[in-house]
Amino acid sequence: MTPEEERCWRYLLANRQATVRDIALNCDVTEAFAEEIIARIGSLNWREPVEEYVSKSERARLLDTAKQLTCGDRNQAYGPPYENLSDCAALWETYMNTKRGYSIRIAAEDVAWMMVLLKMTRSFQPGYHADNYVDASAYAAIAGECRDTQESGG
Repeated sequence: MTPEEERCWRYLLANRQATVRDIALNCDVTEAFAEEIIARIGSLNWREPVEEYVSKSERARLLDTAKQLTCGDRNQAYGPPYENLSDCAALWETYMNTKRGYSIRIAAEDVAWMMVLLKMTRSFQPGYHADNYVDASAYAAIAGECRDTQESGG
C-alpha cells in the first residue's frame, strides 16, 4: 500500500461521510485517485455512522472494518469467495505444476490462507498499517467459509 492510499484509508475510516473532494483535499491526492479508492471498497454500507466506533478497541475496529468490507457488495463485483478463490487456486496450481515442476493441489481455502501469509509478511515492514490486519482477519474468515463450502459440498 502506498503512503497516499494509507492516508486515504485512514481518513475515510475517521470521516465516513467524506466526499471525493474532501478526501482529495485532506489527503493531498487527486479527485480521480480518491474516486478509485472509494471504488475499491465495493460497497457503500461502510459509510453508515457507527456511534460506538470511537470507544472500541483497535481489535474490535479492525474486525468491524473487515466485516464491513467482506460482507458488503463484494460478491457482485467478484462473485462468491469460494468460486473466486477456486479459480485463483486452479491458476496457481497450474503455474506451480507447469513452471516449477511440482505436483501439488491447491484449494480455495489454501489461497485464502496464503493471502493471510502475504498480509502477515507485509506487517513485518516498519510502521503500523491497519489494512494488513483488516485483510488478514477477513481472509481467515473467508478460509473458514471455503472449508465449510467444501465440506458441505456446496
